[in-house]
Amino acid sequence: MTDTALRPAVPGVTAGVGPVRLPSPGTRRALGHAVQHLVRTGATAGSVVAQPRHQLPPDLVCRLTELIGPPADWRGYRVLRGLFDGLGEPGPTPVHWSEPTGPADLPHELALALVGRLLGEVFGWANQQDGRLVHNILPSPGQETRQVGASSTLALAWHTEDGFHPERADFLLLACLRNPGLTGTRLACVRDIELSDEDAALLGRPGLVIDPDDSYEPDPREGDHAPGIRTVWGAPDARCVRYDPAYTRLLARDPDFAQAYARLQPAFDRHAVEIGLAPGDLLLVDNDVMVHGRSAFPPRYDGSDRWLKRVLVRSTGTGRPARPPQEELEHGFGQHRVRPARGTIPPLPTTDH
Repeated sequence: MTDTALRPAVPGVTAGVGPVRLPSPGTRRALGHAVQHLVRTGATAGSVVAQPRHQLPPDLVCRLTELIGPPADWRGYRVLRGLFDGLGEPGPTPVHWSEPTGPADLPHELALALVGRLLGEVFGWANQQDGRLVHNILPSPGQETRQVGASSTLALAWHTEDGFHPERADFLLLACLRNPGLTGTRLACVRDIELSDEDAALLGRPGLVIDPDDSYEPDPREGDHAPGIRTVWGAPDARCVRYDPAYTRLLARDPDFAQAYARLQPAFDRHAVEIGLAPGDLLLVDNDVMVHGRSAFPPRYDGSDRWLKRVLVRSTGTGRPARPPQEELEHGFGQHRVRPARGTIPPLPTTDH
């Protein structure tokens, strides 16, 4: 099933179809005004997410919260079509994530951080993209065929974001700045797949280890001492998943476990949804419920390539499915989360509808 990323002729005020929501023009305009105010005050993504929720006008917080909705109602994901339409052109796509944020793409970083902050704690990793809180996801020379976000000509395989770590994100947010050809982001929900009781029991055993992906520099002292992890857990209607076959090591020769694990990929393929994000769109993903990937595409390296920005969020609310308690024993391969330093941001003015 493909979401074509087409906008309606007359933008909706509240809801679209299924998990797609169509922000009203007033909401997009109000968010744009709020972001431009923050730009003028010298805000950064770090200073924005360190502030309490009330730095946004209350009416805008209410509208954004309604658009986001309770994660339990997402069906695993939600698309906010055109939410960031009013933020302006982001400038040319960088050729590497490390290029500094400029005045053209700063509004997109701030808007993404603000929305992430409404869901919980925005964080980064000390050893990924220099500890930035907002990541650049774009193709880079030399990375074309690796299983990392900077790849291009090789499809990005199904995976849980940072599945190797017990403190991985609850929510993954992807904002589209540019996407020529509408290259698809692929999603599949573990609660949709046909998983027998026998396979669920096998995959509920701590039978494997997920190593950090190639965007990290793992601590070699930790790799040989990683405890086994569970791939699935929870009742069928509340099942969760932790999956990254490209970086997985099975811990024992167990043919039954290996076959059950191998059946997951075609099951996800059968229930895949492919979303062609357009500039201005925001995708929210529940990282415990969904696996995601990306279709292959030809890179250009001329400033017009696909460009997303990403934030990771840990939920600060209640009602999330509990992760296996054994995860508390994991060391996370020496990777540590980065939290924002607190600062002071002037209050925002009241915005229009």
